[in-house]
Amino acid sequence: MLVNKIGKFKQVKGVTNPKYIVFCDFDETYYPHELNLDKQKKLYELEDYLVNKANQQDLVFGWVTGSSIESVLNKMEKGNLRFLPHFIASNLGTEIAYFFKGSFNVADTSWDLHLTKTTFSSGKVEKIIKTLKSQYQIILEPQTQLGSSRFKKNFYYKEQNQAVDEFSLSVIEQLAKKEGISVNINKCNPFAGDPADSYDVDFIPSETGKNKIVEFMLHKYGVDFNHSFAFGDSGNDLQMLKSVKHGYLVGNATNEAKAKHSATSIGEYSDGILTTLKSIIQE
Repeated sequence: MLVNKIGKFKQVKGVTNPKYIVFCDFDETYYPHELNLDKQKKLYELEDYLVNKANQQDLVFGWVTGSSIESVLNKMEKGNLRFLPHFIASNLGTEIAYFFKGSFNVADTSWDLHLTKTTFSSGKVEKIIKTLKSQYQIILEPQTQLGSSRFKKNFYYKEQNQAVDEFSLSVIEQLAKKEGISVNINKCNPFAGDPADSYDVDFIPSETGKNKIVEFMLHKYGVDFNHSFAFGDSGNDLQMLKSVKHGYLVGNATNEAKAKHSATSIGEYSDGILTTLKSIIQE
């Protein structure tokens, strides 16, 4: 099934020694869930730009997303996207696969080995969930997702009021730290298919996440930090944006994210990404 879906999209040319690298969140950054003709046109313009730069051996690009690869491919099909990126770091960067010509959904074995050496386990997450409920009356609801992830367990926390929420989210962070794993918490974005008035709560191994993907890829491709770009739209992208030289929120980013990160593109979605890239990569 996954092979059939991948085969519907074009693959870009591999780049051996790229000068630039571009990291994009997928949902509501690269891919708008409410597509219209204008957004589709601008998305194709971004695709053409990135593919042209890859053909010139100048640039590699990838998506760093909280979604699974299956979910991304479904959205690509729905939105009539034409090209796969060089890589997809899915499930909050806990898995990496390559899609350029010659690499057909090839997992990064060194990244997988890195994750197997962490102390993350389903048992630790279950222990946290039970402690939250029994000792603090804090309920986390499991998220349903297409496919499964070995290294990410995701839940929703339903908002109550500011005082209760601040306390509850702090307790979640403390328990995760005690178990030696990381937790990513940010306000849900209904435009990306999440419920309103809720928080995403994602448990992942320590030494992983979107910012760690940036570090890993910069080293892998040998790209100068000054030539690194990242784009996002919400709170869970902020660490990634701070891990590159040119980190931008797209114009349609959430108010929560904009309050914490000042660099915002001129333009929404792919238009904002393309405008920013062209303004800095002037060659």
